[in-house]
Amino acid sequence: MRKLIAAGFAAIILVIAGVLLWPSSSPGLVLYSGLDYGPAVAAAFTKETGIKISAIRLSTGSLLARIVAQGGHPDWDIGWFDGATAAAALDEKGLLAHAMPAPSNLTATGQSLLSADGAFAPTGFTLAGVFISAPARLASPPTGWDALRSASYQGLVGMNDPSISGPTYPMLAGMLAHAGGWPQGQAYVLALKANGLHMFDDNGATLAALKAQAISLAIVQSSAAIYFAAHNPGYQITVPSPAYVLPNVMVEAKGVSAAKRQEIARFLAFVMRPDIQKLRQEKGGPDGNFWPITNDAPAPLPGAPALSGLNIVTLDPVLWGKLETTVNGWFAQTMSAR
Repeated sequence: MRKLIAAGFAAIILVIAGVLLWPSSSPGLVLYSGLDYGPAVAAAFTKETGIKISAIRLSTGSLLARIVAQGGHPDWDIGWFDGATAAAALDEKGLLAHAMPAPSNLTATGQSLLSADGAFAPTGFTLAGVFISAPARLASPPTGWDALRSASYQGLVGMNDPSISGPTYPMLAGMLAHAGGWPQGQAYVLALKANGLHMFDDNGATLAALKAQAISLAIVQSSAAIYFAAHNPGYQITVPSPAYVLPNVMVEAKGVSAAKRQEIARFLAFVMRPDIQKLRQEKGGPDGNFWPITNDAPAPLPGAPALSGLNIVTLDPVLWGKLETTVNGWFAQTMSAR
């Protein structure tokens, strides 16, 4: 009998421990934000609606890794980051809810960024890669991707490591697409390596190398380039042709309750309001330099190149999302090999 009672107590303890250790389903929403303005927007939403949002600011790479690691037991409700390809890759793993409502009053560009099954919702966009240089050191920067292989730029060019910098993969995908797709575009990357391409962890490290004159041309996300140029006079931004659209997107975890889905829909509508888009610009640091995709939005911040006349291309997020692990693995191995 004592053994039976002891076994019963042990079973009860195991059940209690399981409940305590399982991710909490506390009231409110958990936001994983890869964007600098995420916490400020979440705070404004809570203040206006009373709906609590716990905002956790992460680098995009860390955010995506955390979502994947949690798998089918997410401790998050909303993800907000740069990269429709990354969202498509998460969806391929079965981690995202579908049928997110499309933002209202979208421009034609905004309409083109919608997910076919509602796995993500676009909230604006940047450009995946632009060139930034100091005219005093590089009088004639390239205007397109092909020129980067020229001897004129040997050892002068630096970019981010896509295995560390989450938003860099869409730029790499664009480079490959321009060079014929996958795997045909591998020859282009090999040519860049042979021409002395430098690798750095992220936008900040690549731009620091430019400022320190370790390189003369940095390829970084447009938002980072615009912010850097605004705070470091004397640098020139060149938008290559073509330039690849990098949407900032919102996703929701698969399996969230119906009540939470309604709150997430309210939050999505909130972040697309003109006044909140202005808040995103003002509180976003580099991330505030995005192009809005609604007809009633405020103008982009000063310093953003005019889109008219630019050759901008939107990559197929599903195609390139499925390839992300393969491409990043090949790129890391290629660039590390001597």
